[in-house]
Amino acid sequence: MDDIAALTHWLDDFANVISPESRRLLMRQLITGLRVRMRDRIKQQKDPEGIKFIPRKRDQIGKIRRSGPMFQRIGTRIKTKSTPDYAQIGFAGRDGLIATVHQDGLTQKPTKHSKPVRYPLRQLVGFSEDDIHWIETTTLDFMSSKQ
Repeated sequence: MDDIAALTHWLDDFANVISPESRRLLMRQLITGLRVRMRDRIKQQKDPEGIKFIPRKRDQIGKIRRSGPMFQRIGTRIKTKSTPDYAQIGFAGRDGLIATVHQDGLTQKPTKHSKPVRYPLRQLVGFSEDDIHWIETTTLDFMSSKQ
């Protein structure tokens, strides 16, 4: 979390120098790029540190209940919002509930009549070292193009 605090402090210094319109353009560029990076990472079934997600459990016969990788559609439903002062990325609605259960490794009942199931931790949202480096590079490129 210290990297995030340092990045935030670094970006705050830039925010004091540029106009609100330029900040809005920068935030939009950053949040769009992060959305694409996060979507691609989820599609590859990896968390922000590059570790593969824990696979689904098998049923008593040995088959995985649903075919295909997890979170293939949820990656396309990432919501973004940006203003000159902040950028927000995440999930909303039912997708947000599913993402929260997996992000935090919570216990949930899959259906109304089933037993509660503890889901393994699968971190969908977060910053990797590569993301932080990309944010720094993109911000520097944006600042150099504005001058």
